[in-house]
Amino acid sequence: MTKVSVQVPAITVEEAVTGGYAIIDVRSPKEFAESHAVGAVNLPLLGDRERAEVGKAYKHRGAAAARMVALDFVSADLPSYIRTLKAVASRGSRPAVMCWRGGERSRNVVMLLALIGVHAVQVTGGYKAYRRWVLDGLEAWTPDRPTVTLFGYTGAGKTALLRELRTLAPSGRPVPYVIDLEGLALHRGSLLGGLHQPGTRTQKQFDVLVWEALRRIEGDYLIVEGEGGRIGNVFLPQSVGALVRDGIPVLVTASVKERAARIVQEYRPERWAPQDVDRFRAALRHIGERLPPEETAALSRAFDDGRFYDVVQGLLVAYYDPLYQRSSVEGRDFALIFETGQDPAEDAVRLASLITPFIDPGTGR
Repeated sequence: MTKVSVQVPAITVEEAVTGGYAIIDVRSPKEFAESHAVGAVNLPLLGDRERAEVGKAYKHRGAAAARMVALDFVSADLPSYIRTLKAVASRGSRPAVMCWRGGERSRNVVMLLALIGVHAVQVTGGYKAYRRWVLDGLEAWTPDRPTVTLFGYTGAGKTALLRELRTLAPSGRPVPYVIDLEGLALHRGSLLGGLHQPGTRTQKQFDVLVWEALRRIEGDYLIVEGEGGRIGNVFLPQSVGALVRDGIPVLVTASVKERAARIVQEYRPERWAPQDVDRFRAALRHIGERLPPEETAALSRAFDDGRFYDVVQGLLVAYYDPLYQRSSVEGRDFALIFETGQDPAEDAVRLASLITPFIDPGTGR
């Protein structure tokens, strides 16, 4: 018997992302959570458990049996699912339906939408092709404008600077375009950088967000933070690592007291959940392996007593500052040394003004 495959209208990944389509991702919640296109809506045709059962049926009994298992799972909720699809499709943009590799799940949803008069398209190759598009884009990308790289000791205020630089309005000077790598990674880069974050980031989704930032560049120059090759559990794409290394280096500074106060305010240890406290103690034990035992004990006692400022200041002086000095400051010829003040908005204006001569040499230094 000849197998009949119903053809549906299809577009490429790039067309789906750049063409104003509403991307409907019909993969399971677990697949979607690992990585997805920016702005995509997850309307899974099968849940995580159902998808696993269909996979088992396919492996042991073949494609026809797997389709029947999938149909059994889908049929009970099909009217509700179709109404949800129609609601999303009614928002205006034409739906582009994506599954793992542009197979049956996305094709079936496009056909379901056609039954209720919604003209959707299938994304050829699905998420697998999207992932390839992201990686190819990252690999081939090179900057087409100057870059400034901000270095600075822990707590110097680099993140606040980046946040304010992003909001600067044009004022006759070159306009910065900020790529906040730590923000995209949901990690501040240090051993304790994963604390007090809204979640964790997978490598695949980090790549997606970085590529989204790079392909939409606006402004006259780029600003990034001086990261190493890794931020928490994610790694910088090679092109972004080169961008960081080759940028005009600027050292952001502040006193130890100011930095400790800023860190305590940002991390809010008094609000930590028990698991955050446990993670901090584990990190402190790890750091303690590199410190004199009496110093580690003093830091632990200060934390137990709620003297968080003393803990932070002690860690800066004994551990973080020497480490950063060796890894990022020594031997580097900084174009500018910038000391932060109490107002990040004023700091951003002042830094942008000082950076201008390096971006636009015609203004003079």
